[in-house]
Amino acid sequence: MLTAAPLLSPPPPPPRCHVAIPLRCHAPTQQVAAAAADRGLLLRGAGSPVVKRAPGGWLLWYQCGARVALAASTDGLRWGPPVEPDPLVASTDWWAFDTAAVRPSDVLLFSGPDASARSGFPSSAVYWLYYSGSTDERFGSPFPAAAAAAAEDVPALPGLAISQDGRHWARIEGDHHTGALLGVGEEEEGGDPRRGWEARCVAAPKVVLHAEGDLRMYYHSFDEMSQRHAIGLARSKDGVRWRKAGKVLEGGKAGSFDEGGVRHGHVVRDRAAGRYVMVYEGVDANGRVSIGMAVSEDGLKGWRRSSELPILRPSDDDEGWDSTVVGSPCLVQMDGAYDWRMYYTGVGRDGEAAIGMAYSEGHGLQKFEKWDAVLIVPLMALWVTGSIPILANLFFSRRITTTVKRRTEKTIDCMKKERDAQPLKWHQMDGLPRLPFLEYRHSP
Repeated sequence: MLTAAPLLSPPPPPPRCHVAIPLRCHAPTQQVAAAAADRGLLLRGAGSPVVKRAPGGWLLWYQCGARVALAASTDGLRWGPPVEPDPLVASTDWWAFDTAAVRPSDVLLFSGPDASARSGFPSSAVYWLYYSGSTDERFGSPFPAAAAAAAEDVPALPGLAISQDGRHWARIEGDHHTGALLGVGEEEEGGDPRRGWEARCVAAPKVVLHAEGDLRMYYHSFDEMSQRHAIGLARSKDGVRWRKAGKVLEGGKAGSFDEGGVRHGHVVRDRAAGRYVMVYEGVDANGRVSIGMAVSEDGLKGWRRSSELPILRPSDDDEGWDSTVVGSPCLVQMDGAYDWRMYYTGVGRDGEAAIGMAYSEGHGLQKFEKWDAVLIVPLMALWVTGSIPILANLFFSRRITTTVKRRTEKTIDCMKKERDAQPLKWHQMDGLPRLPFLEYRHSP
């Protein structure tokens, strides 16, 4: 049974400097313009978000250059600095499939007893990281597909690593001669033994534990016959040995937002509807990338688009941080059965990749709106101990709906209580160090 795992053990303080650029503090004169351009923005210089909720907080694995980084948060919006050491870096084995770059795709969190029952893994191995690895340095870009169709030529294969604490990982070799879990052109279940439909890559493995002994991996590849990307399925009993089961979703009809192909499909079981939901990248005829949604009753077949329109498009603001590409979606169902968050990668005109978040509330799951909670207000001097002024970076929502107003008031009240209880001190968040919300962090 899949259960929540505890948060990570604390790394030694002090934390290192950000490699991925964190939220930037804007000068007061820039705030009005910056608010619109930065709508939805959470973390700069990062891509391929994998977000998980755990007791006491949130965890974010993401791509930072050629390696995987990890950050923590109490609310899934304000993220701390990356922990050290880097959770996963490129392999040093010359024969491996991931010697140039690695990119996170999905993380499964198991309790100790569940982990020990799987493939003889030790009971403390609670984190399973599925990732893509490549021998091509272009894979080190958080979003290589943003620049050119040449990204189709980047080789990538799926891998697995396990960890006892979420930070220190051990690779698990798959059946492929490079150590990958799957290879390109391998036999499908009941298919042609000479060749599968994939060419060049088996990338972005997203794994769902459907039931005990039934794990499902959704991945994408480039189909030489159709000359576009498609999403395929593989199945496993133990999470290590996989068997391909064919395509589950292909590009849309002519003129659609995804007629050029689909990729990076992330599948989640919808608790309210009892069906499976997939969010994915759709590429149109001009190479523009948006995010679409499809649903299936059993997660195996019968995938159908929930709409002929994307659920999230690039920003209309030319100066927006995500004005050219939105993709690599990661879907999280909240406590409310009809409330969802979708973390995603965006790319602006300057080519910089960043991570943002959009949300959906209410029935239907048809539309996502970019979150406004990262708007940075003017710095305030708060006197929390005697005469020591502290610069505060308060995050709030500009939305004027009654629901968000109430949430904002509740959040500010909680932040004030936290300030009074823990002034000017580092403290632990169930094992992960983080700064009090009043700490001011400046990034040039």
